[in-house]
Amino acid sequence: AKARGAGHAATHAASRRTRTRTRWRMTGSWPSAASAPASLAPASRRGKGRHGVRAASDALEDVRVHEGFPDSRGSTMVPFYKYQGLGNDFIMVDNRHTSDPLLSAEEAASLCDRRFGIGADGVIFLLPPPNADGTNNAHADDINASQDAADGMEYDYAMRMFNSDGSEPEMCGNGIRCLARFAAEVEGHEVPCKFRFHTGAGLIVPEVLPNGLVSVDMGEPRLSQKEIPTTLESNDAGGSVVLQSLEVGGPLGSVPPPEEMFLPYEERMAKSIARKTKQGGAGVKEEWLVTCVSMGNPHCVTFGRPGDETLGGTLDLENLDVEYYGPLMESHAAFPEKVNTHFCQAIYDNPDSQEDLTDAVKVIHWERGAGRTLACGTGACSVVVAGVLEERLKQKCLVYVPGGPLQIEWQRNTDNHVIMTGPAQLVYKGMLPA
Repeated sequence: AKARGAGHAATHAASRRTRTRTRWRMTGSWPSAASAPASLAPASRRGKGRHGVRAASDALEDVRVHEGFPDSRGSTMVPFYKYQGLGNDFIMVDNRHTSDPLLSAEEAASLCDRRFGIGADGVIFLLPPPNADGTNNAHADDINASQDAADGMEYDYAMRMFNSDGSEPEMCGNGIRCLARFAAEVEGHEVPCKFRFHTGAGLIVPEVLPNGLVSVDMGEPRLSQKEIPTTLESNDAGGSVVLQSLEVGGPLGSVPPPEEMFLPYEERMAKSIARKTKQGGAGVKEEWLVTCVSMGNPHCVTFGRPGDETLGGTLDLENLDVEYYGPLMESHAAFPEKVNTHFCQAIYDNPDSQEDLTDAVKVIHWERGAGRTLACGTGACSVVVAGVLEERLKQKCLVYVPGGPLQIEWQRNTDNHVIMTGPAQLVYKGMLPA
């Protein structure tokens, strides 16, 4: 009995020591000098052995400045909001009080890392509208703001974005839907409501609907060789680049080493291309037929290689090595500003009869600066425009992307604008140290 009692007493004492240690870690100081266990008392009370503990009056170190704690800038916190549109996910930052993004491109790329950060396809900033002189919020090389100011154009907000690799796109279709929903919710607007956004691609007007969807007037598609831009020749009466030949690829190479996944995006893509082609691309190439469209950012749309694959729209998306072809097309010399690439398969009610136009298409996206994504709004718009130019799609289509369907309508016979409608949803919110 005495042994059991002694054991219980020892256990109770250990429990008290554990609770006291925990309380010290949480509060940063001992509850009181008298209550500190003798074994952990300040050195002044029990002598200074080689395992002596610092006196309670000593200042605690700020562990945020240690290696492994990446933020040492202080305790100011910046709210963030995680949104997604068909699986294309973004970190939203309320930046309405200043025209300068609160985060740098490098910080945004770190936050987008899905292992060491929040995880996202990009970081989007809700900015104040440009000033009357067109200087506020504009990119350094962007003349849209000054031109719009000269035309008397007014905006509600401005949008800027950094991709997951730190690059800055002109605009993002899924991103603008999420940003519009964010603006409506952060300011408490009643829906339906419309906003006029200044972007690197010009004016974009989204409308937040009561059913959780957001409809966006994406403006007119730009089809000329110079507007895309591309070095591929125009071969259409209207100056478009339609079903042009693009040589890409080479024989498949070795499996990448595990450490390659931790390299920066650009370096990963370069190594992937070099590994999968003979002498970095000097090997045998494949011919693809592509149509080029700009929705304020460049897009390359393909329904396959010459022959039945393109004529019948039967590209096998299920077995296509997108991680191989995507980087090759993104960085192809024919696109001086790189390009978003979309691999498409037309969906027919009767697969045996493919002569009529269809209103459904399945797409896999490879986005410039982000890689393979679950959805791409401007990409879905470009797919419908390209499909109409190739005389395979109707002007109003359902575009099935891995994240779900988007409704796209090219009002070609009226104002020539493209209307995109799809969901945007808040996932969660939190705080970032700044």
